[in-house]
Amino acid sequence: MNTRVRGKPPKRAALCLPLAYMAGIFWLSSIPGEPSPQDPGTFVLVAWVPPALQNMLHVPLFGALAWLWRWTLEAWTTRAPGIIAGLLTAGYGIVDELHQALVPGRYGSLTDMSLNIIGAAIGLWVYQRWTTARS
Repeated sequence: MNTRVRGKPPKRAALCLPLAYMAGIFWLSSIPGEPSPQDPGTFVLVAWVPPALQNMLHVPLFGALAWLWRWTLEAWTTRAPGIIAGLLTAGYGIVDELHQALVPGRYGSLTDMSLNIIGAAIGLWVYQRWTTARS
């Protein structure tokens, strides 16, 4: 019996996407800010991007995470999925900056936390516009 509601993603599959995306963000945040003899390749991922651009990339990165959570929550709840998606994304943005502060050569900042939250808000706004246009 197929209990899937039309237009809503399957619960388990939908949950995998934002969690995998968060794991990717965690991995990116774990890259040291200084080259390591054990793993010089990952440092190159961060080193070639200017710091100002790194900061601005927080907005689309966390906008996409908020989008994924909002989409996922369509399958799990009908009560305030936008608010829950926003809280999950903003909370993870704060935790990610705290994690980054523990990585050698990296630091967490209030600016980055703010950009994470702004990205989440923009992602949710775009999601709302997109779903409204599709209706």
